[in-house]
Amino acid sequence: LGINCVPGSDISEQDCAAAGQSVGGQLRKGDLLVGNWADTPYGCFIESSDKAIHYGRNGGGHNNGNFQSVCFAAEKEVTVLDAYKGSECLTGHDFSKEECVDAATAIGGVLKKDALQVGAWAHIPYGCSVQDSDKVIHFGTNIAGTNAGQFQPVCVTAKDRAFTLPAREGTSCDRGSDFNEHECVDAALSIGGKLRDGKVMVGAWGGAPNACSIEKRDKAIHYNKNGEGVNKGGFNPVCKVGAIKATLLPAIKGSACAAEDEISLEDCAAAAMAIGGKLRDDTFKIGVFYNGPPGCFIEESDKAIHYGTDAGSTNNGFFQPVCVARIVEATVLPDSAGSKCTPGYDFTEQECLEAAKAVGGRLRKNQYLVGDWANTPSACFMEHGDMAIHYGHRQGAVNNGYYHPVCKPGVIEATLKPAERDVQCRDTHNFSQLECVAAAKSVGGQLRNNEFIVGDYTNAPFGCFIDPSDAAIHYGREVSGVNIGTYQSVCKAEADEATKLPGRKGTQCSPGENFASEDCIAAGESVGGRLRGGNILVGAWADAPYGCFLESRDNAIHFNTNAGGTNNGSYEPVCIYV
Repeated sequence: LGINCVPGSDISEQDCAAAGQSVGGQLRKGDLLVGNWADTPYGCFIESSDKAIHYGRNGGGHNNGNFQSVCFAAEKEVTVLDAYKGSECLTGHDFSKEECVDAATAIGGVLKKDALQVGAWAHIPYGCSVQDSDKVIHFGTNIAGTNAGQFQPVCVTAKDRAFTLPAREGTSCDRGSDFNEHECVDAALSIGGKLRDGKVMVGAWGGAPNACSIEKRDKAIHYNKNGEGVNKGGFNPVCKVGAIKATLLPAIKGSACAAEDEISLEDCAAAAMAIGGKLRDDTFKIGVFYNGPPGCFIEESDKAIHYGTDAGSTNNGFFQPVCVARIVEATVLPDSAGSKCTPGYDFTEQECLEAAKAVGGRLRKNQYLVGDWANTPSACFMEHGDMAIHYGHRQGAVNNGYYHPVCKPGVIEATLKPAERDVQCRDTHNFSQLECVAAAKSVGGQLRNNEFIVGDYTNAPFGCFIDPSDAAIHYGREVSGVNIGTYQSVCKAEADEATKLPGRKGTQCSPGENFASEDCIAAGESVGGRLRGGNILVGAWADAPYGCFLESRDNAIHFNTNAGGTNNGSYEPVCIYV
């Protein structure tokens, strides 16, 4: 919908018949069809149903989705990406196998024995690339191929295409994704904007978004010079593509975009194509789909892009909503018995997939596993062995120690140690490998080339640390590793000091001096406790004190959830030292 030729690529009426035939169009009864239609693109186009070639003379014509514009093919510019793990071309910016040699040669690629290297490699990105070491040109046919870090993807240069945000109160383009005043007219015209009385409206309004926008009621193009302007809901901000990053929700019954994350009808096709959607029979499907979600979505089976106009329709589980992607922040708890998210910090079933992927979760055999298990945490979690993403519906379920709960992050209390010899985290104050990225980012760390660096270093501290030269986040797995003074350990902020009460009948912590369940292990270990079988023991015992305690006979760490429990004398309460 709304897809016209970009300014400067229109084909004249005289050249339209020949151009249309060159891309598969046909002359209906031998004639080029010419008219002044409002619901077709301006210029040369083909009707999707029978490939009839038309020419629209209406400069304000707007493609209703049933026509394909015929435009001059723009020469593709070449961009070469850096060779790092996972680097690949953006969706839709791949060169074909036929184009690969010319494109790669233009940026210094060479042929090995005068031949393009073609294969379905798992460690090479899909499409055109050059090997970093010798610049040999490759073409990967494996759509699931992942760059191992030795290849430079060769891509079609991404242009600043235009995108509109919904006309809602407060919407505006992200910083850096605005079009400037000179770019605004062409950008807005390319997505259906119109010139009111032949002019762009320029002003300094308080009730319109900053920079380029289209007024909702008549599609008039505006440019607002007021950097403090706030959209009152009457304008669609016009942004550079990339301002909206789309995401797919899982194809489960009832899944739909949240109201604030809906993608407009005008933006649906471009947003969905950017994440793998396709036009079935070259047609964008728009209509009332009672079994699909409202708004923008793709059919799971063939990725066909749809837009549902019925706000009351309900997803039957065969469609994936296409929504505005938000930055997902999640934290992972250890795979210890009883570990679970703090109440109020659980992800919903719809949020779980994206949250778990953000912290390393994976789909097992491309399936999101949902069930009613008794021995797993409730809500969102990952299995320890393969990081498979699960969602558990049973509220009273208890983690048996084989699963990592995925939770909404609370305030991460991390501290950064100085880069000095032998300085590293105290025992019990190390973050786990799964917690490291979030903790390090909270104190200024960042991913070097988008990679979390993990290794068995002898000259770096054990646990989470950053390299001060560029703040790159690392995790050292070598327990005997020693900081040579080059790195800064990222440690848990000093916790409340613990004290241990005697194991006598009736002893328990005073009100306000109990440790929370998530702090019990560290508190218990700090006063000599240990994990029996590697796990904290969690239960609702009547003959033990409420909260954190050690069993006197072997110092095993326990946590009692029974607030009415009474110490029978065999247990030593672990309390906050005051």
